[in-house]
Parts: sequence; C-alpha cells; structure tokens
Amino acid sequence: MARREGPVTAPARGRVGLPVVADGSRRHPRLVGAGPGPGACNNGCVDCVSRLAVADRTAADGAVAGHHVVIHDREPTLRRELAATVRDLRQRGAAAIALVTNGRLLGYPARARALRDAGLDRAIVKLFALTAAEHDAIARVDGAHAQALAGIAAARAAGLDVVVSYVERGVTIERAAARAQAHALTERDPVVLPEAEVVGHANEFRYDVVTLRAGVHFEHAYWDTRVFPMVHVNTGPLCNIRCVYCNVRGGTDQRLFDAGYVEQLLDDAAARILHGPDRRGAPTIDLIGGEPTMHPELPRLIAAARARGFARVLICTNGVRLARPGYLDELIAAGLTGVRLSFHDHRAEVAAGLADVAGLGATYPEVAAAVLARPELDTHLFRILLADTLDALPDYLRWLAAHNRTGRPIDLTLGLPSMRGRLFDNRHLYPPLARVRPTIAAAMALAHELGFAPTLHHAPACAYPDDTTRAACLHVVTQQVDAARGTTTVMNFEGDAVHGEACARCPGRTEGCAGLPRAYFDDDRAAAEAWLTPIALSPGRRQDR
Repeated sequence: MARREGPVTAPARGRVGLPVVADGSRRHPRLVGAGPGPGACNNGCVDCVSRLAVADRTAADGAVAGHHVVIHDREPTLRRELAATVRDLRQRGAAAIALVTNGRLLGYPARARALRDAGLDRAIVKLFALTAAEHDAIARVDGAHAQALAGIAAARAAGLDVVVSYVERGVTIERAAARAQAHALTERDPVVLPEAEVVGHANEFRYDVVTLRAGVHFEHAYWDTRVFPMVHVNTGPLCNIRCVYCNVRGGTDQRLFDAGYVEQLLDDAAARILHGPDRRGAPTIDLIGGEPTMHPELPRLIAAARARGFARVLICTNGVRLARPGYLDELIAAGLTGVRLSFHDHRAEVAAGLADVAGLGATYPEVAAAVLARPELDTHLFRILLADTLDALPDYLRWLAAHNRTGRPIDLTLGLPSMRGRLFDNRHLYPPLARVRPTIAAAMALAHELGFAPTLHHAPACAYPDDTTRAACLHVVTQQVDAARGTTTVMNFEGDAVHGEACARCPGRTEGCAGLPRAYFDDDRAAAEAWLTPIALSPGRRQDR
C-alpha cells in the first residue's frame, strides 16, 4: 500500500494537491509570460492560440500570491529559464501554477521532472484534432501529435497533473470522441480554452447536501434522526484502492484538496445548514473522497467541522487505513463521531478482489469487526449488490449480527451499483434483474429476524415494494451547493436512470424515484419493462395532506 501513498508524501506532491482560493482567481487566473521577449514555438500553426499581448506579458511582475497562475506564451518549454520562472512564481506565493503547451518537449523525462521539482502543478496540452494526420497538418510539423502524446505520458509519469484541451482550427472535433480520447490519455475530461476556464476542476467550491424531502412523515427513524441533512465535503479524489465497481474511477486522480479550501466549504455548510431556515433532522458532516483517510490533515478537518457546530462528523471510507494502530483513536480524539464504512463482503478474499489491489489480506473484515466493537462510534455500513456476491448476502447479514458490539441495531444500507465509472468496464457485475427483488426481500426478512431494518439506496423504490419506507429516493433529495455563487441545484446521482412505462402509473415517480439504470433497458428492454412495478405509498407518508 505504501506505493499508493506516494502522491501524498513525495516532494512533488507535498503541496497536497492544487490549492484553490475564493478570490475569483479560479475563474480568472493570472496569465503570465515565460520570460522576456516575444517567445518562440516549435509548431508552425498559422493561427496561434498562445500569443500573449505585451501588456499580459508583464503580469509576471505583478502580484501572484494566492492566485492561480497560467503560463501561456507561444511554446514556453522552449525557454531555458522556464524552470526558474516556475520556481520564482512558487516562491512568490502562487496558489497553483499551470502551463499551456503543445507537449512535445515534455516527452523528455528530465524536462518534465525539472518542471515538477520547480513547482509546476499542471500541464495543459493542446491537441488540434483527434487523429495524428489532422493534428500534424494544423501544427505543420510531421510527428507533432506523437510527440505530444509522449509528452503527456512523460509528464504524468513525473507526477504532474495533465489535462488535454482540444482547440478547433479548421477541423471539427466530435465532443464524445474527444472525451473518450482524453480519458484514454489522462483519465480526465478534456478542458476548454480560454484559460479562464481551464485551471479549475469542475466541482471547485461545490459540495453536496442530502436533505430531507419536504412534507414527508418519516416512518423509518433512519431518515430524520440519524444523519440527514448530510453534507458531503470532498477532501480530494485520491484513493488507495481501485474498486472494480467504483463510479468515479477512484485511484486514478491523485489530487488532495488543501485543508484551508475544505474549511471554506465547512464555513459555508455551517451557515447554510446549521443556521438556515430548515432545522429538521440531524445535521451531519460527511468527509468523503476519494478516500478521506489519505488526507494527512484529516484530524484537523474533523476538528474544524466540530468547531463550526456540527455535532455529527463522519468519514466515508473503505476502512483500509483504519487498520493502522492508533489511527482511529486519533480521529475520535479530533471529534469523529461516526464512520460510513464501505463493506461489500465479509469474506476477506472476495472483499480484497473487489478492491483490486494486492496485499489487503483480511483487512476488510478485521476493520469492520473493529468498528462494530466501538460503542462510542456511530457506524453505518454500506453493501453494494453485485452479481458475484448476491448469494453471500444472508451470510453477510449473519456475520454483521455476530460481530455487533455497539449495543445498537446494525445500521445497514443496501444499494445497487451506480452504472457509471468502472462498472462500464465490468458489466458482468450488474446484478441480474430477476434476482434483485427476491434477494432484497429475503435480506430484509432475515435482517428483521436478526434485529435490524436495512434501508435501500441507489435503487428504484420498487426494488423492495413491500415497504417503501426503506427507499432513500422517496425520503431524501440530493442537492449541489455552489459556495462561490451561492446557488443550489437538485442533482440526480443515480447514473443514467430512466423511467419505464409502468412508472407512469407509479406515485414514486413524482416522489423522487429516478427509475431504473438505462443499462438494463439497453440489455433487454422487454425484461426491464416487465420488472418495473408501481408501488403503494404508506397512507401516513405525507404531512401536508
């Protein structure tokens, strides 16, 4: 596991990701030249997109402290003094330094490493077409495309954050194909010029809030007494495992977010949730990732959330690093009140296989048993329903009951996998529809015998029509807050879900149910339509009727 911790501790990543600041510079970075004079380029494009006006070139002499800085000046990698320029910007307090480049000279590993060591955070590589022939024709250099791709690979190997920007110059670039190619090259979405839009990531200054649905009488105590409204604050996408079903392809994006930035989101969440007009429920901060335990300042962030008035502070974790002696105690001492543990199988070898990293051994069941032996910790378990593990669900429930030492009923959520991310690469893991409903019904019955009542998340309400008080989609609403703009948007995080014909007759459609993942319709539309069934809501569900 030590190798996967490298991005946190290695010198090139010691800055813990790309800091972001609230002064507007994420939208309007400081554009600087790479040095004196007009600069040069090793491409021959007729219509250059990287020429800076003389006035812009002098920005290098202006204040950069706390700002994102973008070096965008013909082809800056041709300048011998580029590393010194980057180092100077870093010493003057630039929050993040990006470089717009054609990528060709980054193909020399020593060059990429030198820029990394000087303090460069990100390389933005321009591509002019999807094919080598078209790109080279626009660049007017044979082999320019191949060299750009080599530069992308070398920069990533050096530990730089690399993104691609497709610049149309007479050749139409199809968006879906560009996105697929960018993911193949960088495992990231492409970014869009001009520079004012390329240095930030799509979710800067945003966080999700799972709120209680208005007008509902919550007949299952989980909804309004345990964790909602729940604020998901991301500590960065860095993860130490590569789960085969992960909907965000965890483990590929190696960034962590600056603790000061995360604290700004906590400030906004406290003002909005703790002091807002809706005082229902049990307000909770849920620090998520990636894997939040990879953040070296996690205790600070937990303490910060408590200091802002949140009585409940959780981490959403795979639990691997909780196996380190004393670490969980350190988090509890900082103010951690609970753990949302992704515990998808009680069999060590199966759980490790789902994580897709070597050396885990019995870590998963050992950590689950450890947190279930801590009465002072509010433990919430999440178990995804995959085709390969459906049969083991009864034994899993019995395992939980046998290891529960909390003095409280097991808190378990069952869920279908989100049809996104790596699940597209592992379609054999989709649980067969014919088995979903009977498996869930049997699990709910067994759990009742064992003394607890699981809830159902990331699934249509009719997955368990016998008791719709268990369905998350009917009781909570996920919203995304843009802290920079002060706006809130209702979001659907169920992947590409759609309603079928039966949904038109179902009250769940207007009460929050997003429908069934489109993948099932694509596989067998008739079977998907036959599976959907209208539900009956509880007569006491609505408070406003």
